[in-house]
Amino acid sequence: MSARVVHQPRVAWDFVQVLIDVVVAGEDLYAWFAGRVGEVLGSAYRVQLHDTRARLFAGRRIDIREVEMGVWRARLEDALIGEPDLAEDLRILRLDAAARLAGIPGV
Repeated sequence: MSARVVHQPRVAWDFVQVLIDVVVAGEDLYAWFAGRVGEVLGSAYRVQLHDTRARLFAGRRIDIREVEMGVWRARLEDALIGEPDLAEDLRILRLDAAARLAGIPGV
């Protein structure tokens, strides 16, 4: 039996790319995603997601997207170090959110 190797920085990076796109997407998709983030990661992460959305829409910095991506990547890497089993839940949520972003029917 082979063990699955999880590269936590990659899991975090892949997730963050979709997270930022969803945060600036329509309200329905964002609300669904925020709910799922709360379920998977906890309510504190849902609040942080809301704060990220507010900062992205405020647009006070031209590099705010990159700043938020970096913050979330570090935040998720820390979560994965403390709870490695989150990797699979994050992968599933990322794929589901990416499909919804792409408008794939049935998701």
